[in-house]
Amino acid sequence: MPAPAPRAGYRASQKVLHWLTVLAVSAQLVVGYNLDLDDGCDPPGEDRSGGDTSDAEEERLDRLEDACEARADSYDLLGGGFDLAEVHLLLGLAVLSLGVVRPLWRRVAGLPPWSEHLSAGQRRLATRTEHALMALLVVVPLTGIVLVATAVDAWVPLHVGAHIAFFVALAAHLCTNLRPAVLRRML
Repeated sequence: MPAPAPRAGYRASQKVLHWLTVLAVSAQLVVGYNLDLDDGCDPPGEDRSGGDTSDAEEERLDRLEDACEARADSYDLLGGGFDLAEVHLLLGLAVLSLGVVRPLWRRVAGLPPWSEHLSAGQRRLATRTEHALMALLVVVPLTGIVLVATAVDAWVPLHVGAHIAFFVALAAHLCTNLRPAVLRRML
């Protein structure tokens, strides 16, 4: 009896993990880039007054700031007490979890043979890109968690640098995989 033919694409479980990761990372980026952790409730011009404002002007600025803070306090994205920073943290934990589970599941489930539409150089690029993306699915959330946990701004450049590395790896990944013959394996 002949050996079974190797499968042409990824397993359903691998596809689900891949597309869950795409959704989680996409949501994380949307939330993260809409996140404003600075004190955006200071009225324009308040810092330029140098303390030389009249009492009436000072009261007006205070009312504006209080109204802004009240709106910020009442903003509730999910209706359960979560603000954008908490959603960002929860999504980061989800991405981190997927970043740990996916390589482990790859070891268990294996990988299909390479697409015949990829050259040897493209295969090397795809391998390096996938390794970088898998590592960055852990590094980016971890640097964010450390940034939040320590509240030390020195972590910001590392977190931003990890984002940049992620986007570079993602661009290379998309360049090798967004061809119908290759993409079909993950659909």
